[in-house]
Amino acid sequence: MGIKLGVLFGGQSHEHPVSLMSVSSVLANLDEKYDIYMVGITRDGCWLHYSGSIDKIENGDWEKDPENEEVILSTNPAHHGFYETKSNRYQYVDVIFPVLHGRNGEDGTIQGLCQLNGIPCVSCDITSSAIAMDKEFTHLVAESYGVPMAKYMPLHRSDLIHVDKLYEMLTEKFGLPFYVKPSKEGSSFGAHKITDRESFAKGISDAFAYDEKILAEEFISGTEVGCGILGDDITGEVFEVVVETEMYGYEEKYDGYMTNIYVPSKNLTREQMDEVKRLAKIVYKALGCNVMGRADFFAGDRIVFNEINLIPGFTSHSLYPASFKGAGTDYRTLLNMLIDAAMKRDSHE
Repeated sequence: MGIKLGVLFGGQSHEHPVSLMSVSSVLANLDEKYDIYMVGITRDGCWLHYSGSIDKIENGDWEKDPENEEVILSTNPAHHGFYETKSNRYQYVDVIFPVLHGRNGEDGTIQGLCQLNGIPCVSCDITSSAIAMDKEFTHLVAESYGVPMAKYMPLHRSDLIHVDKLYEMLTEKFGLPFYVKPSKEGSSFGAHKITDRESFAKGISDAFAYDEKILAEEFISGTEVGCGILGDDITGEVFEVVVETEMYGYEEKYDGYMTNIYVPSKNLTREQMDEVKRLAKIVYKALGCNVMGRADFFAGDRIVFNEINLIPGFTSHSLYPASFKGAGTDYRTLLNMLIDAAMKRDSHE
């Protein structure tokens, strides 16, 4: 009998559509040895066992399937799986792969549920996930390990009382341009390049629409580079993202808008790529990661850390699988390695 693999997708974050794209690619590339149990999470938080075609997931039509049945992830280790509310039965799973991005998926919440149930989770643990989800906390950890990064300042909603004074303080600290972005959000939602007082007012207003805390960061000239990490310290090849727009935003990431991705990096020397990998491992280990992550940097006069994603995108053109493909690991093998890493980690705990 094959490994019973629970695959979660959708979710309650702004990255719900990204999850649907990612999981469509994951499901299409999973090895036949897995007995797959799909669970889609709607935007309002309803968990549904879905048994239909994967072709209906990306466009959201999966939610209309009449065979969908509400399920609950049991916190009783004896069940080790999902309770089907209509059928009144439990479905055992060996391992859960949460293809969920952002809040309520990548931030330690799902990881905590899996830990309570005793089910191996294809993700880093609760602590790593929670810290990595918060850009300020990630910066504090990386900074303490001597990893170079842009100057930054956390801002809270109460700071908006003095917008003009805040703008003057930040321009004095960072100069122009600089960036603002939500502290706990992905896929560039709410991220803005600030070039003047008007763009600042609009930028922080939008950023605060996504989070109660945002970061203002120094502008770093250079291209976006990074690499994937798997298990304890296996790295993929270094990628480089070259965009013809102001920033690597949502359209550039998921629609390929005016974007070119090079694996290996087109403009970095081998020494610079080795430095990217070295710094990526430092951040990854400092956070206590041990299943997967993608560390992102800016490359200009020096390599500067940007952020780390612990459930990175898995679409057909996402950077994480591209990083490992560049290192000679195909998509299906990569998925097998990730699932094995999670199961081995939990068997040792």
